[in-house]
Amino acid sequence: MTWGEAVTAGRRLMVTMIALLVGAGPIGGCTARAAPDPAPTPIPSPTWHLTTLPATKPTSVLRDIAAADATHAWAVGTDGYSPTEQYTTGVPIILGWNGSQWSPAELPAITWNGSFQLVAAGSATDVWVVGGPMSHGIDDNVTVVLHHDGTSWQQVPFPAGATPSAMSITDLSVVDGHAWLVGHRDSAVVILEWTGQTWREHQPPAQCVRGGGPVNFCTMTAIKAFAANDIWAAGNGAWNGFLGPLLFHWDGTAWQAVQVGINQKPLAFKAIDGRSSTDIWAVGDTLRQSGGVLAVHGDGKTWQEVGGLPAKLLPGVAVGTSGNPWVIQNSTAPSATLSTYRSPGGPWTDTPAPTPPGTVGMTLNAITAIPGTDGVLAVGAADLPTSPRLLQAVILEYGPTR
Repeated sequence: MTWGEAVTAGRRLMVTMIALLVGAGPIGGCTARAAPDPAPTPIPSPTWHLTTLPATKPTSVLRDIAAADATHAWAVGTDGYSPTEQYTTGVPIILGWNGSQWSPAELPAITWNGSFQLVAAGSATDVWVVGGPMSHGIDDNVTVVLHHDGTSWQQVPFPAGATPSAMSITDLSVVDGHAWLVGHRDSAVVILEWTGQTWREHQPPAQCVRGGGPVNFCTMTAIKAFAANDIWAAGNGAWNGFLGPLLFHWDGTAWQAVQVGINQKPLAFKAIDGRSSTDIWAVGDTLRQSGGVLAVHGDGKTWQEVGGLPAKLLPGVAVGTSGNPWVIQNSTAPSATLSTYRSPGGPWTDTPAPTPPGTVGMTLNAITAIPGTDGVLAVGAADLPTSPRLLQAVILEYGPTR
């Protein structure tokens, strides 16, 4: 081999070695190595966090919240209320969510001072709100009802609450174009249904009707509608031989009182939710009567008390697609905690509610699951460091931080 041939062979060997090192293959068919796939972007873990709200004026409070899907939700309450001018301040408000931001809803003319208290959605085009002026006493309640058809809000005539009376609506649920309201008139249970054309008042269960037996009292404080013939309400009752929490069921024909296996205890349900009639959670408390707290899970036929919640006020429960409930816990500090139960077996896991900077306390009033997701929304108000104490409306969201 000549010197020139040796040089040429050496060069070929060097190129071949380089090609093998970079994975290009033999020289005759060299190919470039593909760039490695980029690392997938991690999905943020869901957390409880504050959402951004339109500007409000102290005192502002949100009382209830409902969602039709991930891009349609509504929160209701009051804005600009002064505790020193309670009958001449406070503008009722509705905030709407469009999937990216909360904004004030355009409402029909409102000439009264007060608050919207309840909201429920059967769909994005069937939303109901209940509220009214500030009452001067227990027999001075006026009820105002609004409906949203997906385009605008309109007031719905509500003869039962058009004039001052002792009637008070405590909860609202919507299904199949029908709105269901529960509450009380003096000490009597009130059940009202919007049939699509008019309001119909229902006869309560026999145990709740005075004159039909030794009734001491019977209450409905919360309602959840799954279908036109499958509606559950929650409350409590007392009559000869019974004292304790109650559920009530509508089968399309009549309301029936349902005992959950707890008797002779001063316990009452305050909230109810579930994925279906076979997966229901109800929670409550009677701390002011030293009765304790209560959480019950059932399949519509059998019920199990689920312990482990601390002695705090429990005004709300929400159940997402996973079936795990979220419960509001309020203390008198004031402070709020959100607790979830991982089935089966638990235990309850607590998360302190995040508070806005500069505030000194928090109270949550209502909680709702976002249908089709495990997202959850909660509303209430944070305490400002003022005297007298003023409040700032808040909405919390459980999900990835936006």
